[in-house]
Amino acid sequence: MNARTLRLSTLIAATLLVSAVGTARAGRTIGGGIHYLRNLGDITNSGAVNLDQNSYSLLASIKNNLGMLKLDGQVEYVFDHVGTGHEMWQPSAWLLAGGMFYGGAGIGIGYTNGDWQANPFYALRAGAEIPLGGLALDGFATYQFQSDAELKNLTGEDLDSVTFAAILRFGF
Repeated sequence: MNARTLRLSTLIAATLLVSAVGTARAGRTIGGGIHYLRNLGDITNSGAVNLDQNSYSLLASIKNNLGMLKLDGQVEYVFDHVGTGHEMWQPSAWLLAGGMFYGGAGIGIGYTNGDWQANPFYALRAGAEIPLGGLALDGFATYQFQSDAELKNLTGEDLDSVTFAAILRFGF
């Protein structure tokens, strides 16, 4: 593991820890849901590789509401990352602003096939968290910016993608 990946992993772990140990009055929620990822590049028609632009995953989240700011730590399990036949674990950390409707930015990195990806992703997110009694439905869309040198060499494309997710949240 190189120094940059170690720093990024430490940052993500610290963010998850801060989210997990915040004060009770901050309004913590945990949740789980589904995530759909659509790569924007034409990665299926390269002839060199047969990849899939669509990926699906399960998503777990812990969110700390701090007034108008929210910290959200997530971990995601992607069943078949871009059709490679390999699953991927992807932790991420988000700083969000707003109330029922919110927006923000995040960073994350994938762990697949025994290695961390060489480059993290950066993302913008917009969503709505709809209260449902003691639960909440959090639906959001993201635009992820991610570069992958190996994929770029094979197909001329990167891993930029649009994603949609729905998480059912429980307060504690």
